[in-house]
Amino acid sequence: MSRANDVELIRTSGATSAERRALERDVRRGRFERLRPGVLVHPGALAGLHPGEQHHVLVRASAHRIRDTDVVSHQSACAVLGLPLVAAAPPKVHLSDPTTTHTRVTAWFVRHGSQMRPPAVRIDEDSIPTTTPARTAIDVAATRALFEALPVVDSVLSRRLSDRATLEAEFAALTAARSKAGIAIAMGSALSGSPAESVCRVRFRELGVPEPVQQHVFARAGSETAVVDFWFPDQGVVVEVDGRAKYEDPVMLDGRSTADVHWREKRREDFIRSCPGVRAVIRLSWSDLMQPDRVRAALRRAGVPCG
Repeated sequence: MSRANDVELIRTSGATSAERRALERDVRRGRFERLRPGVLVHPGALAGLHPGEQHHVLVRASAHRIRDTDVVSHQSACAVLGLPLVAAAPPKVHLSDPTTTHTRVTAWFVRHGSQMRPPAVRIDEDSIPTTTPARTAIDVAATRALFEALPVVDSVLSRRLSDRATLEAEFAALTAARSKAGIAIAMGSALSGSPAESVCRVRFRELGVPEPVQQHVFARAGSETAVVDFWFPDQGVVVEVDGRAKYEDPVMLDGRSTADVHWREKRREDFIRSCPGVRAVIRLSWSDLMQPDRVRAALRRAGVPCG
């Protein structure tokens, strides 16, 4: 369950005039923070939540304004479904509106007209109607940049939230931005192990590098094995994508110290470098991926051709 569901929302609707005045005094005194008009949270309630979880809380806080015909969609559906948001979360909740063909923006919502393509709906644990994972992936692929869209498509496939046939059926019904969405759908891979790997694949495409092998296994008889993110066999180059979570997230550390994880990673990399055919190992961080020139320079130094 998303940590967003643990955030308590204090709603002033239904409160008496005296109760509302008391809550307003508490806001001024810092005992509560206003998330939406009429919706309060405890101070710091959103601290420690990543942007997708914070946006999920915003969706929950806006639920009472969502009409019966509305369906939470696009990046907002990603937040509810736990799909990756690699760019900043939107300041407004995105909805699919099957009663119109027009998109309208209000103080709280962006309502995307979907009368020509009414969405399939799933109901979350808060009874919030949300587009299905496949529909969400297609909507994001049609409206957002590829580096935002591919992590969503890959996540849907790798987590088996949908299959390729269902994605392609949703894509077939798309009436606009087909070329844009088609790139993300064609690139979609269940082998991507993280949003960072998906973004890395977008950078590879932008730089015109040869197609790498994903999740290649290096093994030697009587020895350990190692699965690498990307392998360029013709150039003998391994590319690994590192996230800070590997060294800082308590769940990923699993009781180990950061120093121990660094030591294990060093031993693992030594093993990979010792395998026949491996000439170089490139490690890319999230900050590297946000600056394509860094990626290009690292690949060229290792002998991987860029277009």
